[in-house]
Amino acid sequence: MSVYTELTFAELETFVAQFDLGALTGFQGVDAGVENTTYFVSLGRCETVLQIFEEQGFDEIPFFIELNRQLSDDHVPVARPLANRDGVRLFTLKGKPAALFSRLKGTTLVDVTRDACRQIGEALGKMHHHTQDYSHLSRENHRWSPWWRSNHARVEPFVEEEFKALLADQIDRSESFVRQSTTLPNGIIHGDLFIDNALFDGPELTGIIDFYNACNGAFVFDLAVAVNDWCSDASGRLDEQRTRAFIGGYQTHRPLTAEEISAWPDALETAALRFWMLRLVALARQQEGGPQAPPHVKDPNDFLHILRARRADPQCELLQP
Repeated sequence: MSVYTELTFAELETFVAQFDLGALTGFQGVDAGVENTTYFVSLGRCETVLQIFEEQGFDEIPFFIELNRQLSDDHVPVARPLANRDGVRLFTLKGKPAALFSRLKGTTLVDVTRDACRQIGEALGKMHHHTQDYSHLSRENHRWSPWWRSNHARVEPFVEEEFKALLADQIDRSESFVRQSTTLPNGIIHGDLFIDNALFDGPELTGIIDFYNACNGAFVFDLAVAVNDWCSDASGRLDEQRTRAFIGGYQTHRPLTAEEISAWPDALETAALRFWMLRLVALARQQEGGPQAPPHVKDPNDFLHILRARRADPQCELLQP
């Protein structure tokens, strides 16, 4: 998360005074991602993370705060939103929504191992096991079929000529999965569980972060999003050992149904489409300019390669551990 909202020491000192966490001893802006402002904040012996929400409004943030609180209570490894002395977890800083979270140990992985895939698969399976019962939480998937279609013309200039037809065809092709997904096991999904949204302390998973794409959705789609990122090799194909470890870890907490296994190829393609489109839209926003133009845009072709590999061969046999 890049730093869009600048804070002084005095401003942050005033903010943290409402918590019983110790005096402010230091803070540092975090320059990563594209959506929110993030600071690492040191309070006495307590390490925390301050998030200032740049795109979501005050009406949206309670969902994310309650989701993280509930997952933390259910022992899913996530950052816990911290309450002030009055039990409040949502605040205003510089006129924007803000929240303070516990800081998880660890860093993102450089080399993804089979064991790391097993651990993150277990964590995602455990999350889905619990969120299927979170009936008190609900959020629409705002990057679903209507979003792809509304942005198709916007991103087409950034797609090489030879792949324009593929993009149009995949948007049409994924409609069948969109319709089918309403009948598949569902609940709150992470929506963006990429390698850089998990922290490891050495070889051990310490937590899942960045739930700001979380929404209601089909669990198999969320699993496909993660597998596409964690288990793809340089060619875009799925690495056998990593995929089997991920799926095996996942199913220790939530076994896949026959319907989900049948939908797996479509889920993989649709997950690849969603993130190809997401990066193309980010590229369009960058070219269009403006104060909210993203400073960093990841290569959209990463997911073009993955999509082409899935369409050629979804490698369904790797579903089995």
